[in-house]
Formats: sequence, C-alpha cells, structure tokens
Amino acid sequence: MGNCSPSPRRRRPTEPGSPPLDGSVSAPTVTVNSISVTPYALTRSPSVSAAAVDAEDAGVVRVYGSDGCPVAWRLRVSLLYKAAAPLHFTPSEAAPLGRPVLRLSAADPEVCGTAEELLRQVDARFEGKPRVAPPERPRAASPAAAAAAEVAEIVRLQHRSAERHLEGVAAKVAEMVKKGKKSGKGRTVVEAAEVRRLGKWYGDAMEVMLEHARMEETLIFPDIQRASFPGVCDKVNEQHGRHLPMMNGIKEDIKTLLTLELGSPLFHEVLVNLSVRLKALQDHTKEHFKEEESDMLPRLEGVRRMQREEGKVSDKSSSAWASEALATMEVTHSKLFPFFMTGLLPQEAMQYLDLVCRCTKNTRHLVSMLRSLAERLEDANPSIIHNNPTKLYEHLLVKSP
Repeated sequence: MGNCSPSPRRRRPTEPGSPPLDGSVSAPTVTVNSISVTPYALTRSPSVSAAAVDAEDAGVVRVYGSDGCPVAWRLRVSLLYKAAAPLHFTPSEAAPLGRPVLRLSAADPEVCGTAEELLRQVDARFEGKPRVAPPERPRAASPAAAAAAEVAEIVRLQHRSAERHLEGVAAKVAEMVKKGKKSGKGRTVVEAAEVRRLGKWYGDAMEVMLEHARMEETLIFPDIQRASFPGVCDKVNEQHGRHLPMMNGIKEDIKTLLTLELGSPLFHEVLVNLSVRLKALQDHTKEHFKEEESDMLPRLEGVRRMQREEGKVSDKSSSAWASEALATMEVTHSKLFPFFMTGLLPQEAMQYLDLVCRCTKNTRHLVSMLRSLAERLEDANPSIIHNNPTKLYEHLLVKSP
C-alpha cells in the first residue's frame, strides 16, 4: 500500500474547510463515555463536517491526524485489533497542535488528547478484549526493578511469538503430510505454492529467533554472568548453539522439497522427516524458553543494580534498557514487524505495542512499524484477528503477492 489513503472498501469523507482553532490551551474539558479528556475541546475537526457524516457512516470510527504522528497510527492499529466497528483514517496536518483527533461515532464529539486518554475512550466504547489502553502498572520497588520488568516482558513476549510461529509451521507441515497420505483416484497433491509459503513462513520465524538469541547473548547474558556467578549462562548459551544446526537442517529440508516432484514417494519421505524435525525443534525451544524465564529473568533486577553501581546507568533511565533491547531487533522491528506481531494474541500484541511506543526513540521508525502493521491488519477479516494468531498470519501469507 505505502500511503495513508483509506482502503477501497472504506468511504472517504469530504474535506471542507473549517474555522481555525483559537489555539487556547484553557479550553473546557470534553467528556465521552464518562472519561474526561483534559487537553482540548474541539469545535469541528478540520477534516469533516456534519454534512459529511450520513446515516450509513453513523457507526464509523474516525481518526484524523498527521501521517507522521505515531499516536494517530497507534490509534489506527488498536482499533483494528478491537475489530469492533468500521474504521476510517484520514491524514490531516491541520489537527490541533499536531495531535490526532478521534470521533467514535457520528453522535460523539470529536476529541483530542494524549494517546492514553484516547485509547481509554476506545476501551470504554468497545468493551471486551483486547484492552488497548496501557495497563495500570504497579509501582516498582526501585528503578532497577522497573527496568528489569520491562526487559523481562519484552523477552517473554518475543518467546510467545516464536513459539506460536513454530507451532503454526509444524501444523502446516502435518497438514501437508496428511494430504500426501491420501491415495486412490482422487488423491490430493500438495501444491508448489504451499511449499513456497511454508519456506517463507519458516524463514521469517528463523530470522526472528536468531535475532532474539543475539539480543540475549549480547545485551543480557554477559551481565547476568557477571552479576550472578560464573557458568550461570553456560547452559542457555549451549542450547542456542544446539538449536542452530536443527534450524538449518529444517531450512535445507524445505529447500529440498522445492526441487522434488510434488506427491512423489521421495517428496513424501522428506516431508515426513521435516515434520519430525519441526516437532523436535518445537519441544526443545519451548523447554529452553521455560528455563530462561524461570532461571534467567528473575536475575535481571540484580543485573540492573550492578550496572547502576558501576555507573553505567542512572536512576533517570528506567526505560533505557528496554529501548536498547528493542533497538537490537532491527530486522524484527522493520520488515518483519507485522509477521512478529501475528504470533501474539491480541492482548499480548497490545502489551508489546505499548512497550514499543514508549521505548522506541526514533519517531520515523516507530511510524513505519505501526503503518506496516496497520496495512496488513486491514487485509484481514476482523474475526480472524481474534482467533489463533498464526491463522491470521497464514491468511495474510496466502494473500501476499
């Protein structure tokens, strides 16, 4: 897609001129769904007039904002995950003080506020999961505890995405094996396009897993080793080393499938072997992640305290560690961001989105991530988003050119 125009199935509102806002910061508070929005009350969005909203559009949620505004794009992504109403997004540089404008229906006032205020309004109007507003976080006992909690959350959510994508690939291969077993006059044969999509799916999962492992090995494990005792990370590093040959072997099996005659005995033999290898990788990866989360992550608070004592960080940089962890995931957070996010359940996706929006310092990069995710979610039927997340990715993979 590459631009911010509404998709063809959505109607574009007319864009008449409107009286300029007076710029006053002391405008009265707007209340929608019993939630007060403190920054500004709006007379009329510069992007729409009352005449532009007819009966057909009465239930449409409208977001107006700058094409480069991360809050506008976060609203758009969050509403797509809610999948509760038709959504229309109109890029508009005229939003007051550069902030996005939200209108939940034709009967509601147009309001402008912080990201959290607007997301809370979305939750109040469209009840049910996922909750898109950031959760109330318990007050951490110390800056070190707060920093450790953020990094631990990043690691856990990355584990969940990797696990589910491996599960999705394994399920797809099992389905292909079942197809290949059918015999007789009407035998079903696996299609070449299925094998190519399988290779794409597994290749993306492998890239995310390898980048995640590098992040741990460079940013987390060395300091855990220093803060705890020698050898504490040896086992997990050894497991990383064992996983790589397994992952490469699976990649080679998929390449071999692409060279074989579809439906031949040799094709089926390689497919069965691939299924066995994937199951082994799944089991080892799940056990490895479980050990990391029980043995390594509880040590992060001690690591952060050690870093502060050594003068490497200050109490004012509680999110700096999370920012550094996210910054190391360059490929995952650029071309593979929609792929990664489809491995998360909707509520998990909102958690990760909150971390990304709070800890990504490069606004242009953040907007690019959110835009790419919004464009892929728009290609999916809303009901798919709330099902098994890898089914969403498989749906998008089939629709890819």
